[in-house]
Parts: sequence; C-alpha cells; structure tokens
Amino acid sequence: MGTVDHNSWYSTGNENAKNGNYEDALVAYDKALEIDPNHVSAWNNKGIVLSKLKRFEESIICYDRAIELDPKYANAWYNKANALRNFGQSLVDKANDDRTNAPKLVNRSIALFDSADKCYDMGDTLSRTKP
Repeated sequence: MGTVDHNSWYSTGNENAKNGNYEDALVAYDKALEIDPNHVSAWNNKGIVLSKLKRFEESIICYDRAIELDPKYANAWYNKANALRNFGQSLVDKANDDRTNAPKLVNRSIALFDSADKCYDMGDTLSRTKP
C-alpha cells in the first residue's frame, strides 16, 4: 500500500469541511501539515474550520502561520480579520453576562476589532496588487 501524501490529506480535509464534518477535517489537515508543515492552504483551511467551531484564538494562530509562510496570501488576511472580529464579538457578548470583567473584555475586543481592520486593509491591498 502506497503512502498517503499531504495533498490527499488536504483534499480529505476539504471534503470533510464541505460536508460539515469539522472534527474529521481538522484531523485530515493536521495529517497534511505533519507531512508538509509549510502547506499554506492547509493552515488557512484549518483556520476556517476552527472558526466555524468558534475556536477563534486557535484559528488566528493558523492564519498567522499561513501569512508567515506567504505574506501575500490575501485570503488568509481576510480570514484572520473575520476571526478577530468574531472573537471580539464573542468577548462583547461575554461582557454582557460578566459585569465584573466587562471593562477588561470590552477593551480586549476593541483591540481585536482594530487588528481586524488592519488585516482587512492588508487583504484589500493584496487583492488589488495581484498580477
């Protein structure tokens, strides 16, 4: 039996993600990244799946890795911006239920929204400069 390469795992991850099998998709992306830790699209797509699972902090780490590998990858910048916004919003929602920590949560969310805006701008810039 031949060895499964990173592209097969990546495709499996995409198929699982498309069908809403997010946990299986994560396993497949992790296997692809074990074989090829520099697979930019696998990092990006793993981030998308983690965002769908509302695991925003983990997804941001994946987008950062994709951006580190390919700083001109506009999609990763947009996805990171969305994850930052969603993470910020989740903190605002939490602040509504947690009056004690509300000021801290709101301040952190404002910083996340600011970072998101910068990432969106970067994505826009890169999208416009595509050859």
